Amino acid sequence: MATAVLECVDQGPAAWLSLDIRIIPGLSAMQAAASRVGAPLGHDFYVISLSDRLKPWEIVTKRLEAAACADFALAIYNPISSERLWQLAEARTIVAKYRRPETLVVLARSVGRSDERIVLTDLEHFDPSQADMQTIVLIGSSATRGFELADGRQLVYTPRSYAL
Repeated sequence: MATAVLECVDQGPAAWLSLDIRIIPGLSAMQAAASRVGAPLGHDFYVISLSDRLKPWEIVTKRLEAAACADFALAIYNPISSERLWQLAEARTIVAKYRRPETLVVLARSVGRSDERIVLTDLEHFDPSQADMQTIVLIGSSATRGFELADGRQLVYTPRSYAL
């Protein structure tokens, strides 16, 4: 939220320029979500909000196309809301043009809270209706892999290098 505060100060009354503003880094929701399943953002990745409140949907789709075409792992914020029920399905369709159906997808809802829920699926079976505004959606790149530990825990990671 530092950007929102800085925008307000920049565009606000001159007196606000005297505020003692300190920006303290924290753990992002995408990092918390990724840590629950391993390291799906372990290589180059792209972060996007599907909200079109502050930018046109056409910009969102152009950016999704570019990121999917470039084979980035994706972290999607604001995937769905009561006013935007269709956009996550459209995002899935865009990404599916460039990714195999078995591409791993993680839906991480309310990470770190008592109602936390993690769903591991693939692009073919990914159901956008399982997401809400408290969900971070992670979509793997073509290199993202998953495996199961001896105790049954499933882990996902994106290798740091591509096979040449």
